[in-house]
Amino acid sequence: MSEKFEMWLQNLCDTFNSLTDIQRNTTVECIINLCGPEQLRFLSTKLELLVKRDYLKCLPLELSFHVLKWLDPVSLCRCCLVSKIWNKVILSCDGVWQNACKQLGLNVEEELAENSSASWKHIYSLHTQNIRKLKSERAVERKQLYGHTARVFALYYHGNYLATGSDDRSVRLWDLTTGHCVYVLKTHTCADICFDDDKVITASFDNTVSMWDWKTGDVLQCFRGHTAAVFTVDYCDDQDTVVSGSADSTVRIWKMSTGQCLQTRYGHTDWVIKVILRKSQVESQIIKKNKLVLLSMDKCAIKVWSLAQDSEKCLGTLSPLESNIHLHPRLQFDGKTIACSSEAGVLLWDLKTLQITRVLTASPSKWLVAYGHVYTLLMDMNSLYVVRTTNEQIVAEYSLPPFRRSVRGSNFIPGEITWLDGLPTIPLENLIFATSMPDYSVLLLILKGGT
Repeated sequence: MSEKFEMWLQNLCDTFNSLTDIQRNTTVECIINLCGPEQLRFLSTKLELLVKRDYLKCLPLELSFHVLKWLDPVSLCRCCLVSKIWNKVILSCDGVWQNACKQLGLNVEEELAENSSASWKHIYSLHTQNIRKLKSERAVERKQLYGHTARVFALYYHGNYLATGSDDRSVRLWDLTTGHCVYVLKTHTCADICFDDDKVITASFDNTVSMWDWKTGDVLQCFRGHTAAVFTVDYCDDQDTVVSGSADSTVRIWKMSTGQCLQTRYGHTDWVIKVILRKSQVESQIIKKNKLVLLSMDKCAIKVWSLAQDSEKCLGTLSPLESNIHLHPRLQFDGKTIACSSEAGVLLWDLKTLQITRVLTASPSKWLVAYGHVYTLLMDMNSLYVVRTTNEQIVAEYSLPPFRRSVRGSNFIPGEITWLDGLPTIPLENLIFATSMPDYSVLLLILKGGT
């Protein structure tokens, strides 16, 4: 560059600096009009660097996070595609993705404990993928199990096995992986049933409770004492305890190993249609944490009991807010929350306070299949619904054929329910629902692996 050109350029710059903004704009416009393709290309490159600013790159992270929190999750995902820097900033913005997860109804603290190494965006993505799978028209596969020759009244799911009890005086154990019947026991008419790998315990309309050996079919124990049909049974191996509820309006506590009736609990004014035995997951004035809690219900109320010999008095009675509302025979208890369906909706109580915390009323049905903190399964005579628990919006709906339903008990059950609390994966190829049919078969709804 010659000395003469440098002097000219310096004089031009000095003159340009002395101009007003309007004069500068006019000068630049004239120069642009004189430029050829090479100069315009050069000018375009320079302007991109001078005028455009990557604010996520330039701003402190705190300010970037403040800006990002106003975006919805879909927009955030699109922003991740802008550049590697944007993707890195957005992935590290935990607060934004935590809020997105909360909008899905997830418990952030529980999700963090379950997925300590996963990013919040990853957790959000997993749950949105699950929702898409559930919404698919081909999300579930329907299968039917044939074998019983009379009404199937009792069903119980455990470890991908299903036990069914029938009026044909038999109990069948089905391997849901293969669809085959593994065991057939000659028993009595079954109103309720529960089992593990070695034994099955049945409640019967013949006023008794019995315990059977799967492999031999032998009666291991018989529990006699009720004076009317026994509708419900539960047990705890660790405490050598069986509990039962009957149409004689009593709850009985039995010693499993001997068949001895240890206690009879009175207080119900109608048939006891459900008992549940669980360990408390909370500490309260009425029950200590990790102590066994017994729930029993009739059509009007749920009673809470301790198993202690010196505590035969009911610890509390849970009733609907309105006295004329009847409870349905659908009770669920996870050690913290008690859920029960009713004519008014699904009622939720907190074990710690024994107070109603919520009533699900906006949902399409009041028949509770299974309650979860993120999703809840509900049904009516036509459909099974997956409902988001927080706002009761329908996530998915699966049609059902006409099935048999009893007012005395429930002949439909959920399958795997851990995913209802918001776990990042849903149980593909696992049972989500089973019910007995008028032709004595059992209908299964299984989530397909290819959805």
